[in-house]
Amino acid sequence: MGYPSTYPEEGTKPSSISAVDPKFKMPQVWKTSLALDYQFPTAFPFSITAEGIFNKTINGVTISDWSIMPVNGFTRFNGADARPVYPATFRTGTKAFVLENTNKGYGYSANVTVNMRPVEGLSLMAAYTHTASKELTGMPGSAAESAFTYVPTSEGPNNIKLHNSQYVTPDRVVASATFNDKSNNHFSLIYEAWRGGYNYSYMTVNDMNGDGYNYDALYIPTDEQVKNNEFRFASADDRDRFMAYLHNDKYLSQHQGQYAEAYSVYSPWVHRFDFSYKHDFKVKVGNSVNKLQLSLDVKNILNLFNSSWGVSKYMNLDLVEGRILKYEGADAEGYPVFSTPKAVNANTQTFVPNKSIGQCWYASVGIKYMFN
Repeated sequence: MGYPSTYPEEGTKPSSISAVDPKFKMPQVWKTSLALDYQFPTAFPFSITAEGIFNKTINGVTISDWSIMPVNGFTRFNGADARPVYPATFRTGTKAFVLENTNKGYGYSANVTVNMRPVEGLSLMAAYTHTASKELTGMPGSAAESAFTYVPTSEGPNNIKLHNSQYVTPDRVVASATFNDKSNNHFSLIYEAWRGGYNYSYMTVNDMNGDGYNYDALYIPTDEQVKNNEFRFASADDRDRFMAYLHNDKYLSQHQGQYAEAYSVYSPWVHRFDFSYKHDFKVKVGNSVNKLQLSLDVKNILNLFNSSWGVSKYMNLDLVEGRILKYEGADAEGYPVFSTPKAVNANTQTFVPNKSIGQCWYASVGIKYMFN
């Protein structure tokens, strides 16, 4: 058929290009696991299980913009926060987002579970799981550019460093006690606690490095750097309010002198109890004996007694998802200067209760008929 004989007089230049690296491979992960079981020499069933899993990325997925020049030759700020400054001509052409492979990334989980039945009808269980996952990106977007953008970084989204996964709950505890007596009563109490689930990043309010994306990781200054004017504020009030908040915040106070790691500010521990009671009635129908079971389940029972118990917390909305410093420009000596939003001060709470219906206690009554 040949090539078309007519062409449009004027083409439309796309705002961006999305492509896949010709050498792209489907994701591959190396997984290693080890588990140990031990039965204690007791008069009643008593066991412990320990399990560990380690994952190493072989062919992971990442995305980069091939139109952005390397940052190695860019000018950098003076002072403690010496991140690169993107020039106006940092792109060589149209945005070109390319899906690529990476071998950077790993993760592991460790679990310990204890089970015992010390007396007839009573079963006890307790388990703790710790999970960690390091990655370049969890691809947090619905399109190429949003997946490329939404990972906080100090040197631009083409230069993301390994960080904690956005989708990990690092610590979880589960325990249960169930008791069945000879009068057809069944009692159950379940305890669950976790840390994380809402994972945040500390960032600047605006685009500090000039890469066109408003996801700039915060540099957390030390007290000495602030004292020596290596990290500068627009005013003494900005300095005092920020440093007071920093000293009261667990993550910031433990990572001074570093860039805030993406998605590493975890929501605090949540503790919940669920209670269940069931009773079985025997129902004789002809020659068969069936069972009628009545049940009462109360979820998050602690919240029944105190409205602040069993409630998870998320980051204070006044902190705008962790954007706690605003870049005001560089001074005559090339040092970045920052102001502190009015909401940030010594009394600011990082996390506040999640006041939604899903955090409240609730009860349900059930009836079940079981044929023999």
